[in-house]
Amino acid sequence: MTSPLASNTLLVVEPCSETLTLALEQAKTRGFSVMTAPDPHVAIAMIEMALPDVLLTDLFLPDMTGLALIREARRRCSRTTVIATAEATNERVILEAVRAGAGDYLHKPVLAEELGMALDRALQNVPRTIEDIPGIEQVDYRLVIGTDPNEVESCVAWLIESTAMRLPETQRLHLHATLLELIVNAVEHGSLEIFYEEKHEALSADRFDLLIAERRRNPRFATRRVIVQALHDKFHRRIRYAITDEGNGFTWNRFLTRSDRPCDSRDPNGRGVFLAKAFFPDLSYNERGTEVTFSVSLP
Repeated sequence: MTSPLASNTLLVVEPCSETLTLALEQAKTRGFSVMTAPDPHVAIAMIEMALPDVLLTDLFLPDMTGLALIREARRRCSRTTVIATAEATNERVILEAVRAGAGDYLHKPVLAEELGMALDRALQNVPRTIEDIPGIEQVDYRLVIGTDPNEVESCVAWLIESTAMRLPETQRLHLHATLLELIVNAVEHGSLEIFYEEKHEALSADRFDLLIAERRRNPRFATRRVIVQALHDKFHRRIRYAITDEGNGFTWNRFLTRSDRPCDSRDPNGRGVFLAKAFFPDLSYNERGTEVTFSVSLP
């Protein structure tokens, strides 16, 4: 039997009481922390909140099908391993479940031994993090990001999944908003030199995507990059993020204190920076305004 980590969590969405009882019994012997959801809608909210390691769900749930739940679970937390259950045994159903993102399939009525083996297989697929590996004191991640601001969201999602999955939900949401704001600023304002007034006018005229495309084709900006570093320090229990761009910088000082003055047309919009500072008080820039750093305390 696989030896589980203390943090392994199992979310069960199962209308069959017999299968639910078996799942609770088998999960307990493997050290899982078990959550149950009465329907897919509650399950999605729990996935957002708890980011379970394993999801056990019936394929044919009322209102919202199990297939749709599997797709949504994989979209919201790609690291979650999915075990699907169903009474149907035809290959089409199994293939649909696999295509939706299920890693395992059990035919009902589920046997205890089969469910136990499926949970063991799922445990083997749970990604291990730096926190799980003794001897590693620090890990330094380095991302190089191009000039397309539309790609920042996926980069931020990957970075949080790789470095901060064990943070409380609220802190994780604050981190997501802060990284998104700061990296988009670095790409748009730093790499592409799109300033506040210019961006506002382009958005008002519904031509912002065109402005982005024009700047990205310009040889002056095309080779610029944004460097994002995340230093995960187990010993000091913190993650330090640094975002560096190759632009000309900006006058950042007044953005870190509340001000009613309008933004300089040469600067990015400061409201997001002020909010990021509220979330992470140690946030600071270098003298030129081309690098911003902040840290997150680990539980």
